Amino acid sequence: MMKRTWWITALVILGACGGTSGAVVGQLPRNGQGLLETTSEVRPTTTVPPEKIEPTTLTVAADLESSFAELMQARIECGRDPYSCDVATFTEVNSPIYSDLQQLIAERRSAHITATGGGAIRYRIDKTQTLSDSSALVYTCITDDVVLVDGDIIFDDSMMSSLVTFTLVKVDDQWLWNQGTPTRWTTEEDLCDFDA
Repeated sequence: MMKRTWWITALVILGACGGTSGAVVGQLPRNGQGLLETTSEVRPTTTVPPEKIEPTTLTVAADLESSFAELMQARIECGRDPYSCDVATFTEVNSPIYSDLQQLIAERRSAHITATGGGAIRYRIDKTQTLSDSSALVYTCITDDVVLVDGDIIFDDSMMSSLVTFTLVKVDDQWLWNQGTPTRWTTEEDLCDFDA
């Protein structure tokens, strides 16, 4: 029962995920450009056979952070338009978070609940940890105060802030959410200090 309570909490934490006012930290620009800035510094090049190139810790972390931003953006879009949401585009099919989000989105559709432009979801990646070539952890702090509505009626305008550890798995060369485990959450304060 306690484990299920944590999952319900995780869904509530990521439940609103929608809003257009206030920037989402890590949100990808609509023009498709990446998050990382590059410099035009010229460096000598050396040709190395592809099989000898090992990804560095920095490139793996950057890949995880960029992929996480894309996954979060897909989740936010599901909050805005649950009717065209495909949870399989950002979660591993049949994983714990896939099942829970499928259920949440189905409930949102049947109750006609959508995210509005009020409020925002903000998150910060505090740490990434690679477990293997196809598994990693992303430690985040999330504050969500997006307003959810049922037509003209406000369904939920509360704020929730949480520390969540996401397990990501690589499927067909794409990082996907497998699990989201809240380690701390509250409706009383912004744990991330975004408003500080």
